[in-house]
Amino acid sequence: MWSHESGEKMEKRRELTKTLLAESFKELLLKRSFDKITIKMITDAAGVIRPTFYNYFQDKYEVMEWLLETEIFCPVREMIGNGMEREAIYLILKKMEKDREYYQKAFEVTGQNGFEEILTRNVREMLEHLLEKHKLKIKQYSGQEGVEIFLEYHTMVVVNGLKLWLQNKNVKLTADEAMDFYVFLISHAILDLLD
Repeated sequence: MWSHESGEKMEKRRELTKTLLAESFKELLLKRSFDKITIKMITDAAGVIRPTFYNYFQDKYEVMEWLLETEIFCPVREMIGNGMEREAIYLILKKMEKDREYYQKAFEVTGQNGFEEILTRNVREMLEHLLEKHKLKIKQYSGQEGVEIFLEYHTMVVVNGLKLWLQNKNVKLTADEAMDFYVFLISHAILDLLD
C-alpha cells in the first residue's frame, strides 16, 4: 500500500541521490578538466550505477547548471523577493568565495552551455527580477531599449567582475572587499573620478 510517508521518503532519497551526483561532479572537477570527466566517473564516485545519472541529469552541463541554481540562485531569488537585494548580491560573492576553486574550474568550461553562459543567463534573470520589483529612476532610459541596454550592461559587469575576481591571481579580494569594490564601481562614473 502506498502511503504519504513512503512517498516523502522516496522523494528525499531521490533528492539525496541528485545531490550526491552533483557533489561527485564538483569533486571531480577540482581534480580533472571538464572534458576528462565521464558520467561513469561521476556515478562511481556517487556509489550508483551509470544509468542512474540519466534519471536526474541529461549531461554534465546540466549538473553545473543545477549546482549554480540550487546553491546560489534559488536563495538569491528568495532574498530579492524579500527586499534583500544587496544581501542577495553579497550571497553570490560569499558562495563563490566558499567554493572558489570549483568556480575557478567551472569558468574554464566554455562554449555553448559553458559555465559563463549559464551564469550569464542566471544573472540576467536576477536583474530582470530586480527591475520587475523596482522601476528605473532615470526616466529617459525607462523605455524598452533603455531597459535592454541597462540589463545587458549590468549582466556583463556582474559576470565579468566575478570572473576577474575568481580567476585573476593578482586580485586577492575577500567577498567583503569584492562587495565594497562592486558597490563603489557601480555607484561612481569614471568621469566623476577624474581630476
